[in-house]
Amino acid sequence: MMDFATTTAQRDLADAARRHLSDRFPPSRLAATPDHGVPDPEDWAALERQGWLDAELGPVDLALLAEESGRALLPQPWVGTAGSALPVYRSAGLPLPGPATLADSPDMCGAREAPDWRVNGSAPGVVDAHLATELVVAATTRQGVALFGVAPSEVSIAVRDDIDPLRRSATVRLLDAPARLLADPGRTAELLPALRLRTATLLACEAVGVADGALAEAVRYAGIRTQFGRPIGSFQAVAHQLAEAYAEIETARSLAYRAAVTLDGAGAGAAEAVACAAVAGPRAAVMACEIALQVCGGISMTWEFGLHWRYRRALWLDSHRVIAVPPHDALAALLLS
Repeated sequence: MMDFATTTAQRDLADAARRHLSDRFPPSRLAATPDHGVPDPEDWAALERQGWLDAELGPVDLALLAEESGRALLPQPWVGTAGSALPVYRSAGLPLPGPATLADSPDMCGAREAPDWRVNGSAPGVVDAHLATELVVAATTRQGVALFGVAPSEVSIAVRDDIDPLRRSATVRLLDAPARLLADPGRTAELLPALRLRTATLLACEAVGVADGALAEAVRYAGIRTQFGRPIGSFQAVAHQLAEAYAEIETARSLAYRAAVTLDGAGAGAAEAVACAAVAGPRAAVMACEIALQVCGGISMTWEFGLHWRYRRALWLDSHRVIAVPPHDALAALLLS
């Protein structure tokens, strides 16, 4: 039987993260972020000082941070960096250069050594590529798939308009781009599947945070908005919807923690656990946001209220869940269908 109970240190970590994010990223600042283009680099430095990239953080610790980042809609590329890039640098014995992201298209990218490594190809849907200090590119060599570090200045990055302006994807085109080898094919064969599962777990936890934040806003509004002389939360039509969202969120949270605990152990059954979490998390986020939008009414769509920002993130997470977790077995394939 798995123990999903968090330790005192983990609860303190989550509490500290929530306080930091609520102070640094109030709704008014989030609403202004898309207009500013590139996030403030000091925000990334603050995350490093807070220990969000420390080596001693395990998957459960990262899962708790991911949940808080979803609740606050953290406008920094932390999930991608911590999920898919940081383990590569640690495996190579190299320091993290800053925000980084994985271009995971080995079937569309190739690398050759002549005499230095060069990478050619195209990688669509690279999340936060325009914010990265280095791109971790999965490319096929003569010996197999390897991981390379490529400077963004050496590639073409075409950022696309996405449903979530706080998290944008891009198509990265590499034309004889100079690269440094981070993981050879033998190491990549172990690393790449683990990176995919790790990132998918963090995204599922982020989705739980998005959902929980939306529910909290709806409950708060239902307690102060009155109709017929009573708070609207006292009406069954509203209360039952909020209760349904709560039940969905708690299920998703249990599955997300289960996935993190599985990764933190020997990895047995990790793919199946992550597949379940990757479905439940975004589904709970979309459901909670849609219920919150109904409860809050017209105010929910105003720029300053911010609930629609959560809905955008929920839809983004839901649209990316199939990409995040490749089918592992019949159960996972059914969940992802």
